[in-house]
Amino acid sequence: MMGDKLRVCVVGAGDMGSRHALCWHSSALAQVVAVADIVEERARALAGYLQIDAWYTDYRLAIEQSEADVVSVCIPTCLHPEVAIYAAQRGKHVLSEKPIALTLAEADAMIEAARQSGVWLAVGFMRRYSPVLAALREQLGSGALGRPVLYTAQDARGLRPKRAMHDAHANGGPVIDMGVHLYDTWAYAFNARPVEVYAQGLAMAQGRPELAHIGEVACDTAAIHVRFASGDLGTFVVTWGMPPDLVAPDVPDRIFGPQGQAEVQFHAGYQELRLQREGEDWKTVATCEENMYQREIDEVARCIVEGQAPPAGGEQGRAALAVALAALESIRTGKAVSPA
Repeated sequence: MMGDKLRVCVVGAGDMGSRHALCWHSSALAQVVAVADIVEERARALAGYLQIDAWYTDYRLAIEQSEADVVSVCIPTCLHPEVAIYAAQRGKHVLSEKPIALTLAEADAMIEAARQSGVWLAVGFMRRYSPVLAALREQLGSGALGRPVLYTAQDARGLRPKRAMHDAHANGGPVIDMGVHLYDTWAYAFNARPVEVYAQGLAMAQGRPELAHIGEVACDTAAIHVRFASGDLGTFVVTWGMPPDLVAPDVPDRIFGPQGQAEVQFHAGYQELRLQREGEDWKTVATCEENMYQREIDEVARCIVEGQAPPAGGEQGRAALAVALAALESIRTGKAVSPA
């Protein structure tokens, strides 16, 4: 540590890496000491913005020469295991962006590397750090809507500007990349484990010239249904295959129960939970205007300093990935699948 601050190396200087870097930079418990990116201009620009001199195009040199305490992994999902394991084996705590990996074997290897080295592995489920999700879990646990409930969510967009998000072997497409947020949200809110997944999907953007360079275009459009041991149901409808000039309406997540309904929004800078019980008007139960990424990084930093496990760790990342992979298997086979 640098004085009383954690030394942080950010690997990846793109959109997500820049978010992490700025949040670490703003944290009272941390200081960014190095930035790495394979694109020299990006690494140099982010380091310059943070007013630090240490930028690298080789993450290994960045991790070793910066003497970092923590490594933020903000690169395509397919590369998470390589960097996270390298960092953990050198005694660095790791915050890996979600998804944790593309395979369960890789997730297990990341978890084991952290365990053997005695470091923490956190996964970027920033919703876990919002008081709005905590309030939703409390409301459901107290029976405010009755149980079981149906939780529905939608994400509809055109092609993602980061084309790797459409690559089955890079970020894995929305069933993995975006879906893991929902699968983790459901597991936490329901306080239950997923037991069965059924999904149907397709690659709506297949054949688009913008994706011609991708060897295997990921499934980008799906309806995913997850049943939990509690009896609760989660449904996620997603497409990343619309024309780029179309904007789908931004709709909140909806929760329906035998005694009421709720709406919840999880935007980076604003989260809100509204609830209506039978015979009553809508009421706002919880709001938060703090940036979820900042809350996440502040809490991860606090956990590391105090020697506590982060709320969203490797096991939670693996559990969400297992649901995503079960959904993709269900799409391939047409059958319901139990998450591994």
